[in-house]
Amino acid sequence: MNIRNRLLKALIGGLCLLFSLAGSTSSSSAQKKSALFTTTPERIINYGGGWKDGQVNEPCILVNPKDPTKLIMFFSGMQLGGSRGAIGKAWASVDQPLIWHEDPANPIMTADPAIPFETSAIRIDTVIYQRERDEYWIYYTGSNFKTQADAIGLATIPAGIDGYTDVTPANLKRNPGNPILSPGGEGRTDETYVSQGAVFRERDRWYSIYSYRTSAKVLPGLRLATSTDGRQWKKDPAPDLLVAAPESLYIEWHQIYKIGKRYVMLYEGYNGGTRWGADIAFSDRLTSGWKKAPIGMIDQTRWENYADQTLFHVATPAIYRIRGHWYLYFQAARAGFYIRQNWALWGVAADDLLREIIALR
Repeated sequence: MNIRNRLLKALIGGLCLLFSLAGSTSSSSAQKKSALFTTTPERIINYGGGWKDGQVNEPCILVNPKDPTKLIMFFSGMQLGGSRGAIGKAWASVDQPLIWHEDPANPIMTADPAIPFETSAIRIDTVIYQRERDEYWIYYTGSNFKTQADAIGLATIPAGIDGYTDVTPANLKRNPGNPILSPGGEGRTDETYVSQGAVFRERDRWYSIYSYRTSAKVLPGLRLATSTDGRQWKKDPAPDLLVAAPESLYIEWHQIYKIGKRYVMLYEGYNGGTRWGADIAFSDRLTSGWKKAPIGMIDQTRWENYADQTLFHVATPAIYRIRGHWYLYFQAARAGFYIRQNWALWGVAADDLLREIIALR
């Protein structure tokens, strides 16, 4: 009887341990899902197809000015490692903002080897619809790998009869005053690079919050330039609006969105050893007072379908309000040195994230 009792107790103990482990696994899985995202991210545009074999990134999305039932996206594509960058377009229905249709004639803009500051590659910064001129204004960064001196340019393209069909290479015009921001010009020396200008227009004033590099520092912060017409720019000599340290080694692509009376900036940060991630800053004034939200507020490792093979790195985040709901768009890549990875574009419903952003103090 004693032996039988001991065996029975051992069996019951083993079953309790098994159920305990199962409960622990279930709880861990539930904790892993981010409270900020009640749906899982969806891949919306994949890399591949020649001009974007390496990655797709920098989603700039507008409601089609000629058809409010449609969205138009301008985005960058690159070869592996970031070379031969170009810009393409896609469309979606406002009722299905996570289902995108790439244009078969992409890209709409490629780097021009005859233009020194963009001879190696281009990537998109911001797109603004100029209603007065019925044009899309495309701000972009040009790279010259030989001189190592990135600069920012402007191209315009008519919206056309339906806001989409006429957005073609034949109708695109580069601003004759390009580059509009250069490392050594416009009233301030930024040494080697200016890039990724997040352009925001408010009333009759234009603002560009841009990245820079020096011979000693890589992407240490964000600076300001202003304009009265979107073409002629002057850099502000004030201190950086936002700095990477100490949370990040460097910060780059960023998007400005006004939510109520608050300005919100989404940006990408690199911690210097492991991964890229999406971060948030906010301010009551566009030109000063920027504060960082807690790092990890957007933490892809907590998403329900997180995997090292798909969402290890997250970058080029942007948030948009579409038909009363909010969506976060970003690029993502598998684990490993980010330059050697392929990046796809993703999107996720983000109403819960907006509630957290609004609550920031």
